[in-house]
Amino acid sequence: MKYFALILLSLYLPVQARPALEKPNVVVIFLDDCGYGDFSHTGNPTIHTPHVSRMVHEGANFPQFYAASPACSASRYALLTGRNPRRSGLGSWVLGPGSKRHIHPQEVTLAEGLKHQGYATGFFGKWHLGTPNKANQLSPDAFPLAHGFDVWEGTNVSNDYDPGVDLIRSNPQGKTPIAGYEVIAKNITMKMELHDDLTRRYRDLGVQFIKDHKEEPFLLYLAPNMPHLPVHAGDEFKGKSLRGLYGDCIEEIDAMIGSLLKTLEDQGIAGNTLVILSSDNGPWIRFQDTASHPKYGEARLLIGSALPFRDGKGSTWEGGVREVGVWYWPGTIPPATVVRTPASTMDILPTAFALAGEPLPSGRTLDGRDIRPFLNGSKFPGSVPEFEFVYTGNGNNVVHAARKGPWKLHTKLYSQTGNNYGFKASPEKPLLFNVEEDPSERIDRSSEQAAVVGELQGVLDAFKASLDSEQTFWGAP
Repeated sequence: MKYFALILLSLYLPVQARPALEKPNVVVIFLDDCGYGDFSHTGNPTIHTPHVSRMVHEGANFPQFYAASPACSASRYALLTGRNPRRSGLGSWVLGPGSKRHIHPQEVTLAEGLKHQGYATGFFGKWHLGTPNKANQLSPDAFPLAHGFDVWEGTNVSNDYDPGVDLIRSNPQGKTPIAGYEVIAKNITMKMELHDDLTRRYRDLGVQFIKDHKEEPFLLYLAPNMPHLPVHAGDEFKGKSLRGLYGDCIEEIDAMIGSLLKTLEDQGIAGNTLVILSSDNGPWIRFQDTASHPKYGEARLLIGSALPFRDGKGSTWEGGVREVGVWYWPGTIPPATVVRTPASTMDILPTAFALAGEPLPSGRTLDGRDIRPFLNGSKFPGSVPEFEFVYTGNGNNVVHAARKGPWKLHTKLYSQTGNNYGFKASPEKPLLFNVEEDPSERIDRSSEQAAVVGELQGVLDAFKASLDSEQTFWGAP
């Protein structure tokens, strides 16, 4: 009877699918226009994010974490390829629904590399790396299945294009807008009930994907449309946050993250799974004084906070690209780890490939690094290459700034607000800030640190030379 009871008990206890370091699952949650200061752990006094805080307390917090661009398409390209957006050849920060270009088929994405190692690959949320249209002859290369994903459900572009943003899912029998897909709803910008339900939709799809693939390694990429304007929240969350509708939206995203973590635990695979949270760029402060907008409502209350950093989306001031960065992997990342050195979304692909045993793609430059030693130095011994980060702007071959160590050099300034905060910068007369001592970029040190200025100008020159020699898969940048 004792052995029979043990057998019965084993049927109800979750069993870890495989050793934690053997092709761990990877879950990437990539928010849209979320500010660094929109979370409890970064000091927000009225938005309650207990599940993100739990990830911080039990995992690794990266206080100096960067998205690779201050705008949508460029940032998503960098996340999926490990490459600076200037290498994309897209020609713009943002691809509209009628844009001819898309992520090039010769790029190797996070999904393609992990799929090569036997991973199931699911994607739920905003794509924004191309749309099949007349300009590109309805190219299938414009959509996610051509870039390593097995399944997708989400929007082609941001949820504010009117017309042009559609809710779409992959379907082997589907034929709209191209074979292999079907349009669930067209032109959804003003379809309020559908918008209210988007985060819930992605949560349920993500939970089911985990359950369906718990016996095999998987990549789950969740890219909620929120809190990009227009901001929405489900009925269960409306009116719950002290921060109003914007807080409701963030708290619903936090609850979605909680559901995913609980599912991993219930399925016995939490110890096999690395979960990464970040955002594509900072808050859209262009609308910080907009009291009434036909699509966005009282937009001034529906944008987040980049504090303590300057500016927001569209800018290469820190507020445009400094993001929340949380890596969670129970049993592998020690609790309450704080990674004090900078890292970026471009580091995700090299790190995940190393964990999965996938070689890095050849024939191209990768700007990201394998940062496994930051997660656990005893399990992943070795060193991480020094952080060098180039802030790039909109258009071809536009470079704004570089960071190395604590220093950041601006050679070009831009803000969607039109405000340069009393500063001017050019390649001949750059600005230099120590963004660790001075995270708000207030005190120009260029006149005091000539050697540092020269070193960072060398970083920019080397990057530009790399662009000129390598070009992009679309041709000259």
